[in-house]
Formats: sequence, structure tokens, C-alpha cells
Amino acid sequence: MITLKFALTDVLTLAEHAAAAPEHAATLDPDLAAQPSRPRLMWFKDDGTYLMSSGIPGLLTDPGDPESNVVVYAHGYGPGSRQDLGHIEEIGGNDFIEDFPLDAPFGTHPTFLDALRKAGALGYQWLTLDLPDSRQVAIGMASDR
Repeated sequence: MITLKFALTDVLTLAEHAAAAPEHAATLDPDLAAQPSRPRLMWFKDDGTYLMSSGIPGLLTDPGDPESNVVVYAHGYGPGSRQDLGHIEEIGGNDFIEDFPLDAPFGTHPTFLDALRKAGALGYQWLTLDLPDSRQVAIGMASDR
């Protein structure tokens, strides 16, 4: 199993941006395509693997460059790191986008955004994506303690 770790404080910045944005990028997920666009974290694998806000206008590193989206790379999977993610190719091919709606229920929390906020308040350091030997992705929170 592969576990991807994303810095939770940075993920929260993306999530809060998406939640506050007046519009959202269209989804490529056929299961969500018929629904109105909604706030989400978008997980990409292309040059590295990273999360990005769905919010429009985008969260930019350079306000003068509309292509300078803030992204949060998985620890050890930054630009130029075409590491093998094993069976993850089955989810969406060599390069892909997967959506994590922030308004969807998550465990005992009313929404995924609430779970992220609670984990941050409790001092968790990582949003984790566990990639077991199946087409499933398990989302969790972790700490180095």
C-alpha cells in the first residue's frame, strides 16, 4: 500500500479557498458531472501528485499570472518525481484528476471540510491518501506524534 501525505495546514488553505469561492471549476468525474459545480479539492497526478482548490477565481501564487495556481504536493511526490503509484493507474490512467467534494459527509463529520478543520484544530499534520491494492482511495488524517 502507498500512503500519500499532504501538509494539512496547506490543504486547509486550499479547502477554505474552495469553500469561499463564488464559482468552481467543472468536474471531470462522470458521477459528479450532472450535479451543480461545488467546492472540492482536486487531486492531480501529472508532474508529481498534488491537490488544488476548485475555486474560481483560482488561488494564485502570482496574481498577474492566471496559470500560477497554488498547489500542495504530496510529501516526496513534487515536480519531476514521476514515482510509481502502483495500481493507481487503474483509477484514471497515467495522468488524472480525482475530486474530493468538501460538502460531502465524512466519517462522523457533517462534511469533509468540517473534518479537515477539526483535524487542524486538534494538531494533525497530514491529510493522507491511502492507496491499497484496489481501485479505492482511503482519506485520513495523521500526525507525526
